[in-house]
This record gives sequence, C-alpha cells and structure tokens, in this order.
Amino acid sequence: MLEVPLAATQLADPVSEENGRANDGEGDRDDGGQWHACSLDRARRECQTLAVPELPDLVRIEDELQRTIAGKRVDAARTGDPLVLRVMVSEPFPGVLVGRRLEEVRRRGHFMRFSLEGGLVLVINAMLAGRYKLVAAPGDGGSTPNSKSKSKKDPVSLGLALVFEGGPELQYVDDKRMGKVYVATAADEAKIPVYGKLGVDPLSPDFTREAFGALIAKRRDQVRMFLMDKVAIASIGNAYADEILFAAGLHPKTFCHKLAPAQIDALHDAIPRVLTGAIAEIRRRAEPIDVKVRDFLAVRGRDGKPCRVCGTTIRAVRVGDGDACFCPACQPAARKLFVDWSKLPRN
Repeated sequence: MLEVPLAATQLADPVSEENGRANDGEGDRDDGGQWHACSLDRARRECQTLAVPELPDLVRIEDELQRTIAGKRVDAARTGDPLVLRVMVSEPFPGVLVGRRLEEVRRRGHFMRFSLEGGLVLVINAMLAGRYKLVAAPGDGGSTPNSKSKSKKDPVSLGLALVFEGGPELQYVDDKRMGKVYVATAADEAKIPVYGKLGVDPLSPDFTREAFGALIAKRRDQVRMFLMDKVAIASIGNAYADEILFAAGLHPKTFCHKLAPAQIDALHDAIPRVLTGAIAEIRRRAEPIDVKVRDFLAVRGRDGKPCRVCGTTIRAVRVGDGDACFCPACQPAARKLFVDWSKLPRN
C-alpha cells in the first residue's frame, strides 16, 4: 500500500498556489497588434471551454457531500498522484485518514474542507481543473475496499479517493494535476497556502456595502482583477466575475479607482444577487456534482452569440492573466481601448 509520509519538500509546491492578484492592470494595455489578436483567440477558447468549479458549484457540492457522506467512516483512501498530497502531520497517508469519521463538509472560499474526528482536517484546493465525483465504492460488487488498487492502477489524474463505510466513494479528479490536497490538524490549517489569507465571503453577513467600499477604495487595478483577488473576496472565479460585471453594467477593464460611488454600490449588490441566483438554479437542476451547469449564464461561454438583453454580439478579451466575456453595449468601455467595441457590428 502506498504511504506518503511528512516531507519538508512537500510544502513547496512545484505549481505554486495562486495568490489571487495579477498585475496592476497597466501591463494589460489594449495595444500590440499580433499579440492582441493571439490574446483574443485564447480568450475566446477559454470563455467557451473552461468549466472550473466555482462558488455556486461548490455550494451545491457542499450540500450533496454533507448529505451523503458526513457522519460516515473512511474505510480506505488512495491516490494516483502522491505529488498532489501535502501531509502536514507525522502519520503517513493513507493511514492518517482510514478509520476516522467524517464529521462535516464545508466550503471555505474555493476550498473544500473535510473535518475528521480527532481534530484532523482534509482541505482540497481544486484550482483550475479539479472536480469532485461520487461513485459506487469498489466493495459494492463484492470486492474488498482495496481490491481496485490491487487489480488496477489508478490514473495520475486521481488526486484522492475516499471510500466510506457502506459507500459511496468520493473522488477528487484533476486532469491538469494543479490542485492540492492538504492533511493537517485543525490547529494548523491556517498554514495552508492562500487558505489562511482568504478575504470576506460574499455570501456572509460581513459582506456589507461599507466593507466592500473599504476594500475597493484601496485598489488601482482593473475591476475584474479585484473581484478575483481571493485575499479580498473569497472566492469569485472567471465565470462569475463576468456575470457579476454584466449585472452591474461594468466593462471588465474599468479601473477600480475610476468607479463612481453609485457604480461601486451596484457592483456590491450584483455580487450576492448573481451568486445566490446561480446557486438556486444549480440546486434546481440537481445534476451530479461533477457536472458543471453553465448554460443559463448571461455572458460566460457565449462569445460570438447575441446578448440576451440587447442582441449585441458577446465578445471575449484578455484581462491581465485571465479572460473575460462581456457585452460591449450593456458594459460600455469607460476609457479608450485598442479595440473600439462600440464600432463593431452588433451581430
């Protein structure tokens, strides 16, 4: 059986944790000819193809995992890629998890936190491509919990599998192998990179207009980059940053310090409204937790299609290190850009 012991080198990620901040926006000017064209092509592909679990998805996943596996004991644990594990305790994997009862599953920002008896926590950062799956446990067909790992090697994309008493099996799968799985004591969980520095949760009572105004007043970057700064707000991803800016009527390249007070209030109000609306729709669909429901979104993934409000063609553009989908008419540019979206055909 594979055992992953504590190792000092494990805490230095070969793929570093994202810090939530890109540049200050000045490095993302709308100029540069061929570079700009290549950037737009990449933005279009990302707007249409990436389906990373984001906050509304994680709320649905939290609900389902809490309902199906909370209270059960871990019968077996395995991984297809030990490099994703960050074991911050002395007992090695998988023994550190086996036999413990799962007390609670809770989302914290973009992390999923599993509280185990004995003061242990398992925290997963899915990052860019990780996803969660519930499948029938290996022993459901009459085999033993570890029979699968003995008969067939798990793919390296399997970051973690937890087999629970009586089933099911929870899998964390990451095709890009960028996510991380942390095992720590509850007393040490604040040491997990980024996790201990997360900002205010946009669904919490602490996310007030006053608190939001104080956060944005310190910023001189572009508004989309601010929304995705996990140290400020925990946590908004690409898809819902686009949806929030559309709901607030703001171009993704608008600088925070150029926003009027009424625009700041509109942006604040759009954040919980968009997120709670998405959560309600995803819950209503009740798809398996590895299915990302995106077809109801207003702009994300709709580059080249007509805006559902005004009919103008949805466009894609690079913003810092990321991509954005937006409506040029509903979200007019507040400054001169390399591409004058208002002069392009509406459809």
